[in-house]
Amino acid sequence: MCPLSELRTFNGFTFSNDGWHPFVATTDEYLNAGHRGYTGSILEQFYQKWQPKDALEALIGASHGPKVLREFPAYTSHLPWLEIRPEEREAVMAKNIRDENRCAGNIKLDASSGYGLHGPVSPEKAEIEYRRIVRIAESISKHGFDRAKAGEDVTVTAVERGGEYRFCISHGQHRVAVLAALGHEEVPVSLIRVVSLNEVNHWPQVYRGVWSKAEAEAYIDHLFEFDAHQWAAARGLV
Repeated sequence: MCPLSELRTFNGFTFSNDGWHPFVATTDEYLNAGHRGYTGSILEQFYQKWQPKDALEALIGASHGPKVLREFPAYTSHLPWLEIRPEEREAVMAKNIRDENRCAGNIKLDASSGYGLHGPVSPEKAEIEYRRIVRIAESISKHGFDRAKAGEDVTVTAVERGGEYRFCISHGQHRVAVLAALGHEEVPVSLIRVVSLNEVNHWPQVYRGVWSKAEAEAYIDHLFEFDAHQWAAARGLV
């Protein structure tokens, strides 16, 4: 069981009451503020106001990170502990986005249509993301959350720094966002891996020189310290 206060997206968005995540805010708006439809929603505002130009900018806190990430699309989300190289990660993420769109009933949309955690997105992709949030919100509100029936678990990487942990989510953000908006304080997760900052020199992308040790350390500090609520407030999203 993972406390929401310790759960993070790859760019630092948070799921707890004192944090901020676009899917949590959209779910809360739908369930509690009576807003129906993507047009005028917080999700629409988010996609309009947060449009990173590349994979480095998409990390939010890694402006001094690996310059090579400037050469990759924003959806790449290449992290220092991953085994695969940036170009391989780009291909994996592009496939994941295509698969998500196909599961939503649109076989024509590829990664160029946009990614759920930032803009710009096409109108079709925006509707896919919004409908997905609404569908899960309505289902869990009505039937509760049954881990056994949810299919794949929420998956995370446990990141340790000085004896504390943050859990970087890989799969299951929509589900967790709805649970957070409904007041849950922890969610069941499965660990993909555990990484420790003490072993940063041995992380694959640091060892290979894609990320420097200082860049990787700064990124981990971001996961622990980033104030997502303040970031959203500065953009008029709260």
